[in-house]
Amino acid sequence: MKYKKIFFISPPFYSHFNPLLVLAKSFQEYGAEVTFGCSIEFKEKILKENLKFYEIDISTNKNIGKGENTIQPDTERIRLEEFFESTKKGAVETLITQSHHRKADMLYNPEELIDKIKLIDDSIDVDLYVVDILSYSVTLSLYFLGLPFITFCPPHPNTIPKEGKYFNVPKSWPEAITIKEEDLRMLKQVSTQTQREFTEVFNNIITENKSIKKISNAFSLVSEIAVIYNYFDFNNIEKNEEKPKEIFIGNSFKAVTLDEEWLEKIDTKEKIIMISLGTFLSNRKDVLEKLILLVREIYPSALLIVSAGSNVEKFKKYSSPNTIIEDFIPQIALMHYVDTVVFHGGCNTLTEAMYYGKEMVILPFSSDQFNIAYDVEKNKLGRVLDPNNFSKEELSKAFNDIEEISKDSLLYWRNTSRERGADYAAKKILEIE
Repeated sequence: MKYKKIFFISPPFYSHFNPLLVLAKSFQEYGAEVTFGCSIEFKEKILKENLKFYEIDISTNKNIGKGENTIQPDTERIRLEEFFESTKKGAVETLITQSHHRKADMLYNPEELIDKIKLIDDSIDVDLYVVDILSYSVTLSLYFLGLPFITFCPPHPNTIPKEGKYFNVPKSWPEAITIKEEDLRMLKQVSTQTQREFTEVFNNIITENKSIKKISNAFSLVSEIAVIYNYFDFNNIEKNEEKPKEIFIGNSFKAVTLDEEWLEKIDTKEKIIMISLGTFLSNRKDVLEKLILLVREIYPSALLIVSAGSNVEKFKKYSSPNTIIEDFIPQIALMHYVDTVVFHGGCNTLTEAMYYGKEMVILPFSSDQFNIAYDVEKNKLGRVLDPNNFSKEELSKAFNDIEEISKDSLLYWRNTSRERGADYAAKKILEIE
């Protein structure tokens, strides 16, 4: 085995940490010695998986499960509020806001991180590092130090812009999201400026090491060995012979069983619908409330399960024997039992729903969610609505339409997901000579 000692470096974001942890466990089960670096808030979860923990902070912005309730510095809280407000104004406004925030969110003390990672490499005999695509300072540090690493991409593959493409600008848009040409031009201008600023920061540091080349796009800097996508190869582009390898795994989560208390709650012959807008976007209580009320009208007898995050108390008034509203739900364990998932287009929920072959209605707000929603729509795997502008009739039609979607297509990708997963990626990497 070429890579015996592997060091994972994870951002302190719940939605990225979890798939990375599952991937780390797969490497360990294939015989690698794994150390998992992350902030102290995740130590207990790492040790529970019998992995070695190494404390390292790579971001001041954190999300440990309920984004808006995580203790944050004031600057982070202000940016979070700006983000939530921008989602109410639409897709372009949200993406522009996110682009403006990128430098503060994702480029954390690169000089300090270079020293931290050099210390790790000097004290631990590491053969290979695994870094999340959004941990740009870590990627820069590993590149600067000339250390071997793998890039793990939990969001949509377009998060890594190809030649001629724009960072943070969807390649294609789902039909429900209408974009004006002038707004798209503005988004591309902001994206170009952010990309230029990031790349300039990278190259100013890179010039201190005369043995490495400057880069043309900081957002496209990835491993020379392999990129692992926690996604589906919808466009048949997986590369296993060339470098870097491109490995599509379809899921990186651990299947878990539902406890007895929940089994009793969902003991019904009626349709089961889950609403989950993710750890951050459950903050959009206006959308969440609208969905609860409309689903109750459209399917009066269905069992509705809602993940409400910190807004749970505001929605408890809607609770009933067939409306379960909790701050946190065991989403992965529940997924096996639900019929339909209404969600924001986050990659984790997508891979879970696809693994179990579930009907999907997507309301994309931000980031890679527009790309994901487009892929689902294009491949006839679900329906898409504008979260800021949908009616009861449109939601009802989406529910009706998904019953007519291509079952063959859903079955094909469900089977593909089950054949792959984190074990598939670990095996592919450890087979490298």
